[in-house]
Amino acid sequence: MDENQISYTEIDEEIEKRAAAKRHKLPHEVFDFAELLLVVLAVLLLATTFLFRQTVVIGGSMNPTLREGERLLISDFLYTPKAGDIIVFQADRELASMAPEIHENEAIVKRVIATEGQTVRISGGTVYVDGEPLSENYAASSTDFMKEITVSEGHIFVLGDNRNSSVDSRRFGEVDERTVLGKVLLRLLPLSSFGGVE
Repeated sequence: MDENQISYTEIDEEIEKRAAAKRHKLPHEVFDFAELLLVVLAVLLLATTFLFRQTVVIGGSMNPTLREGERLLISDFLYTPKAGDIIVFQADRELASMAPEIHENEAIVKRVIATEGQTVRISGGTVYVDGEPLSENYAASSTDFMKEITVSEGHIFVLGDNRNSSVDSRRFGEVDERTVLGKVLLRLLPLSSFGGVE
């Protein structure tokens, strides 16, 4: 056969070889993908078990910042509460006894106003921390008064943003930091409001 002539037999053999190689490779690719998927699912499971949690806003005490029914992503990983953070904490027996509307073990969403050692007072709806008025563009106005207190060691003082409809530290007192489940990181649902929380 002329060296310039095409050998269709050789071409057919080459095509068959390549097809067989692909057939042989496909199970490995499927296995690799399944293995990767399992690793990703395991990492997500570990993250949601140990690093992140989800909770749902109940009630209107955090309006307009958070609304009832919104789903939040929270984390307590290497977290220490600080003023301005929106947190979720679990009501203990003592707190529930001070505010019958709240049930023991209920997850409560509030904003940290002051931490241990700081002083807090409220006059005419204005909150003062260490004698300085807070600029709270996130809070609905109120006309509250509260005498000055100093936040105890290992505790925080929390308020809802909707001051006229919030059962908070004005009512049940300081919150033990050990009951804090985490800081709010993201609003997950509704999707139209997905994103960070101020």
